[in-house]
Amino acid sequence: MLSNLGGQGGNGAANAGVQGQGGQGAQSGQGNQGTQGQGQGGPGTDSDGQGPQAGGPSDSAGGGTPPWASEGIPEVELGRLSVARSPDHVLDRSYDEAMLTISSMADFYNLSLDDMVTELSLNWDDLTIIDSPLQNLAIFRDALDGSIDLSSYGITADAFTMMAVTLGVASDKTVPVSPDTAYAVSVIFEMPLTEAEATALAAAAEEIRIAVLAGHG
Repeated sequence: MLSNLGGQGGNGAANAGVQGQGGQGAQSGQGNQGTQGQGQGGPGTDSDGQGPQAGGPSDSAGGGTPPWASEGIPEVELGRLSVARSPDHVLDRSYDEAMLTISSMADFYNLSLDDMVTELSLNWDDLTIIDSPLQNLAIFRDALDGSIDLSSYGITADAFTMMAVTLGVASDKTVPVSPDTAYAVSVIFEMPLTEAEATALAAAAEEIRIAVLAGHG
């Protein structure tokens, strides 16, 4: 788990020109959106073709109840983030798929969080990023314990930055990222955040989510 999560938070997205949270249109995959053609749908579907129940108990390894089922996950709308419940082999495959293209996106992922917010909100059509919720959450899982190392792909961003951007982009663009959201996903991945860590991460991921929303117009 990241020891520095609790001491970090996002800055106001308004300073980056974000226009707020208007608009309900679905996020469609853009031709220049990297691993895309995979848009953000509503809670009933996601860009990987899986619904919110993907990877539920019947899909867990061995067919038993998954470890997170008894951990007291907060009652919070996860939407696209529900694919975090996917079996490990699905997330592993998604991680490998993301690594095939992420080196071409190093310039974006090496930005500070503030600069990411600016680019997402003002220059969305010119960006190439990982858009798939499964691929983003697979990267998030790798960063959750602080051991992520993407230097071989030209990416030097720290774990907190990668967690914030992947959680924010993976989320439904019209569903706010709250501390309960961040905590729920961490519990699903069996690495629960502390309250301070979840609060700091949610604040940064929420700025990313709002920036994605603003970028779509």
